[in-house]
Amino acid sequence: MMSKNKRNKAKGSPLLLVLELALAGVMLFCLGKIGYTLLQYRKGADTYESIRTVVTAPAGEKSEAAEEPDIDFAALQNLYPDAVAWLRCEGTVIDYPVMQAADNDYYLRRLPDGTWNMSGSLFLDYRCPADFSGTLSMIYGHNMNDESMFACLENYTDQSWYNDHPALELSTPDADFSLPVLYGFEIPAVEWLDRGFDTGTDPAALIDYAAAHTTFVSSTGWDGSSPLLALLTCTSHDDQVRYVVLCQVQAS
Repeated sequence: MMSKNKRNKAKGSPLLLVLELALAGVMLFCLGKIGYTLLQYRKGADTYESIRTVVTAPAGEKSEAAEEPDIDFAALQNLYPDAVAWLRCEGTVIDYPVMQAADNDYYLRRLPDGTWNMSGSLFLDYRCPADFSGTLSMIYGHNMNDESMFACLENYTDQSWYNDHPALELSTPDADFSLPVLYGFEIPAVEWLDRGFDTGTDPAALIDYAAAHTTFVSSTGWDGSSPLLALLTCTSHDDQVRYVVLCQVQAS
């Protein structure tokens, strides 16, 4: 005759099996998501590396005295008509084309060829002139977990990072620009809009706010007339808060 413990164990076995199957399903789902995310990262990285190979001058072919940008914008815009610029920060991963669409949603999760990808593209606000002549231009990019795109902007919370990266470089089809970094600061996305900073109509107010909240001390000050460029990304601790690197746009 079967003992009471054995009967209870037998009755519990189907439930235990269901729980084990459910746990295995959850684990497979999580592994699938991780694998998918890693594939997305790889796809984004490979795409941008391919673009760089096609549109940048090979090492040694560009003279230091050359006045022309080393980006082949004819080739770039032939492949990606929405490309308006190229942004670089020496010694960092920032070495990307800058796109511009009819709205600020299209390139949020699309690569320059329009393929959906969580890395998205760096893109210029649709309201800003593509030649960066406006009072304030805004370039957006994701703060990616694989440290690509604009992830390194948050490093400007460290004075030593600013000391090592006091300026970025921007190229357009018609000109090259130096981007001395003025300030870096956090601001809630809602506050950025409520203060009207996104319109660029009151650069002095933006400068005052940035100066009061900057995370480093810059060796460069705004000259009061040059166009400004804001590089915006989400913070790693709150996707409703932006970290903004504010630069001055100067002809190289």
